[in-house]
Amino acid sequence: MMSRYFKDLFNLNNYLNNLNLKKLYKSLHHKSDLKLNFINYLLINQNKKKKFYEFGQTLFEKIYYYKVFNKIFKKKNNKKINWEGNDISKIFNFFCRNFHKDFKVKTYDNVNFEKINNSTFFAKGVSLLYEKNNLKLLKYIFRKANCGSFDITLFKRKQNIFLETGYVLHYPSFESFLKIIPKENFNIIFRNIKKKKNSIYFEVIFGKKSIIKNFIQNFLSYNSKNKFLKKILSSNDKFNDLNYLKKVCRDI
Repeated sequence: MMSRYFKDLFNLNNYLNNLNLKKLYKSLHHKSDLKLNFINYLLINQNKKKKFYEFGQTLFEKIYYYKVFNKIFKKKNNKKINWEGNDISKIFNFFCRNFHKDFKVKTYDNVNFEKINNSTFFAKGVSLLYEKNNLKLLKYIFRKANCGSFDITLFKRKQNIFLETGYVLHYPSFESFLKIIPKENFNIIFRNIKKKKNSIYFEVIFGKKSIIKNFIQNFLSYNSKNKFLKKILSSNDKFNDLNYLKKVCRDI
């Protein structure tokens, strides 16, 4: 894990010097990280509260992606953003704090619920699945964060899958996930929906209605004429609403 993230950080930093986007894309461990972090980038810019919180922040490569997108779109880095997050790895937390001394960075060994308030939230799907009480966590995030994004896999019925590493992945059910979605001053949209026999995967963007409305407008405005950039950012992808997701879940 450490070597994988170090390599990505190295390649992201190289882009800042040579501006070769195709080379950066080929070098990344997960190519989809570019489009996921593009969502983070837009949400951070839409949220008046310049707070970012990541559940499972690893080495906060988000800061490097933030720098990369500012370089691509010729924007200045905002040093006033508070970058905060938790990770179970004390080693990751140590390097994270020492890698980004030119930014405001704080890390925690456990979830800091207070810091989630009004933040732009992010988590990778697998990080959420390692958390036994992931639905309780997401319920809190939906109500307290201003906006955020994550990807997740749900099953028809709740499942715990034991890994050879000794860890357990806790998959929520469709129904239990749908029940925690707020009904007031909240919007949630989905993309990249992939269904299997008893499960469904999707990417989530959520937040206060005004933020998500502005996010969608902003997302469309970045629909670049550069075909390669459009491809790697998936900037022409369609967003689906909650009713569409419910219909897909019913059909599984």
